[in-house]
Amino acid sequence: MMNPKELLTHFSVTEEEAEIYLTVLRIGTSTATEISAKAKKNRTATHFHLKKLVDKKLLDLTKRGRTFVFRAVPPAELAARFDRISTDFKSIVPQLESLQAMEIETPRVAVSESRSGYFAVYDEISSLPEDSTFYAIEGAEALRNELTLLTPELAHRFYSKMVERRIAVRLVLTEEALQIPNNLMTKENFALFQQRKVDIRIHAESILPFQGLTLMYGNTVAHLIPGKDIVITMKHQGIADSFQATFDALFSFGKEYSYTK
Repeated sequence: MMNPKELLTHFSVTEEEAEIYLTVLRIGTSTATEISAKAKKNRTATHFHLKKLVDKKLLDLTKRGRTFVFRAVPPAELAARFDRISTDFKSIVPQLESLQAMEIETPRVAVSESRSGYFAVYDEISSLPEDSTFYAIEGAEALRNELTLLTPELAHRFYSKMVERRIAVRLVLTEEALQIPNNLMTKENFALFQQRKVDIRIHAESILPFQGLTLMYGNTVAHLIPGKDIVITMKHQGIADSFQATFDALFSFGKEYSYTK
């Protein structure tokens, strides 16, 4: 596992600045002189690093009486900030990729045989640009597997990001899958699920004998195989367009359904 000082250097923080931040975090609100002594660093160098850390919003500078003191921004607040930055960057990845010269005829296919593949797809979807829409066809077995695979904490994280970013989903479900969310989700997560922008159409399994989960977002089609923890992703606009045509047909002939609050 990466140590805290090494990890901080990945966020435009020098090794010396990371050391000063961790010192302030350990000793609490302190003066520059106290921080310099505790970190065993030259006072002039310490002042320089403290100013940089304030500029980078890792330290807060306040006045206590006639003395200026420094306070470390809490790690949880930093984590939330980094998560927002990461999410915002992921949301512009399709725009950046459109600038990259690529072989249009060659699809990019990846196969993941672990839960991390599931989580990577959920993370990409919950990081889509604000007001985006993704599309899904899902059977009962896949939905049951999905909600068993996601811990309540992970589900809450993904659903919260989708609500915050107003990411909509158009969903084709089998009738046999309808009661699964209510049965397997926590009350808090089911309430979040209801807050999402979800447009659902349903088919009986006799008409749609489908137990898997296929998702489409942007130029990506992902197929998740229930019970196997295998994810196949294909990035290709032609494949995405083909899925969209199939989805639209199933959606238009499906029966409307809503998880009312």
